[in-house]
Amino acid sequence: MTKYFFILTFVLTTLSSFSQKHVAAYIEIRGYVDALGNIYLDNISKPKKLNKVDSLIDYAQLKPLLNPAEPITVINKLSEIGWTLISVTQVSSDKESRPASPFMLYYFKKDFEL
Repeated sequence: MTKYFFILTFVLTTLSSFSQKHVAAYIEIRGYVDALGNIYLDNISKPKKLNKVDSLIDYAQLKPLLNPAEPITVINKLSEIGWTLISVTQVSSDKESRPASPFMLYYFKKDFEL
C-alpha cells in the first residue's frame, strides 16, 4: 500500500511540474540624452490594452524604481526583482538625417510561470 502511495505522489508532483508554462514579458523604458550627454529615464507607461502577459506585470511596483532616473541604478534595481536587460538602442537622427534630441530605448525581459 505504501509503495502505491509513493508512486502516486511521484506521478502527481511530476505532472504538476511539466504542466507549468513559461511566459516571457517585456517592458520598454524610454530615456533621453541632454546636451551634456547625461541619460535620463521616463516613467513606464501601462499599455492601454493589456494582453495576458501584460497583466502579469506589476506596473505599480516598477514606477517607484524609476524615481532616481539614472540608468545604472534602474537597471540594478530591476535586475534585483528578476528583470533582465536584453537590449539598448540609441536613436539619434530623424528621417532626413538632421540632428534631433537623441533618445534611448531600454528593453527588459522577465519570465513568468503559469
